Amino acid sequence: MDESIAHGAKRFVGRSAVVTGAGQGIGRATALRLGAEGARVLVADRHVAGADRVVAELRAASVEAHAAYLDVSSPDGARELVAAAVDRFSVVDVLVNCVGGSRYGPKLAWDYTADEIRANIDANLWTTLWCCWAVLPHMVKRGSGAIVNVGSNSPRGTMRFPYAAAKGGVFAITTSLGLETAKLGVRVNAIAPHWTVSPDKMIDRLGRNIEAGGGGVSEETAQRHLSNIPMGRPGRAEEQAAAIAFLASDDASFITAQILSVGGGAFV
Repeated sequence: MDESIAHGAKRFVGRSAVVTGAGQGIGRATALRLGAEGARVLVADRHVAGADRVVAELRAASVEAHAAYLDVSSPDGARELVAAAVDRFSVVDVLVNCVGGSRYGPKLAWDYTADEIRANIDANLWTTLWCCWAVLPHMVKRGSGAIVNVGSNSPRGTMRFPYAAAKGGVFAITTSLGLETAKLGVRVNAIAPHWTVSPDKMIDRLGRNIEAGGGGVSEETAQRHLSNIPMGRPGRAEEQAAAIAFLASDDASFITAQILSVGGGAFV
C-alpha cells in the first residue's frame, strides 16, 4: 500500500472504519486511504477474492484489517455487518457506504426490465439505507460517528434511470439523517462522483470476472461522460477516497447533511 496517498495525514489513529464494497474501485481506494491514515478497517464485500486482496494489502502496511463477506442489501446483512465490526473493534467510528454501481445500462428508461430496475435499487438504495439504519443506534448511543455515503452525478444525467433514482434516494437519506443526528454527535454526508476509472477491477457490476485490463466503458459511453465533466477527464478512485476521508475526519467536524460533488466541475 502506497502511504503517500494520505500525504502524511493520520486523522484516524485509534479509530475504526467499516467500508462496504471495499474489494475494488472507490471502496478499495477508501479502505487503503483510511488505513494509511491510521484506521482499523473492516473490509466488507461479497466478492471474497476482492475483500481478501484488500485485507492483505492493509495488513502488509501494518494496518489492522478484517474481511466481512456479506450482502448488505437486506436488514439482516446490515445488522450482521455492524455486529461484526463491534465484535472486532468494540466501536464503529466511521461507516462508508461504497457498495453499488449502475447495472444493465446505459439505455432509455422504458427499456429497462422490471428485474433490472429492482437490481439497481437493491444494490444502490437498500444497501445504503440498511447500513445507516443498522449503525445509527450504535453511533447515537455513543454520541459520536461519521457516515459517508457514495452517491453519483447520475440524478442529473440520462440513460441510467433506475440507478439515478437509487442515488437520488441516497442523497435524501444523507440529508434527512444528517439533520436528524445533527445534535446527537453523528455526522452524515455524501460524495457524488462522476465517471471514475478504477484499473483494479476484478469483477463487473453483475459479479462476472473481469480479465486483466478489461472492464472499461465503450468509446460512446466515455464521450457521453466526458461531455458533462468540465475538467475533461475521468476521476480516479483515489481522488474520490480523498474526499471521503475528508468528510469522515474531524477536518469536517462542522459539516453534515451535505452532498459534495467530486466530478471535475460537474454539480448535482
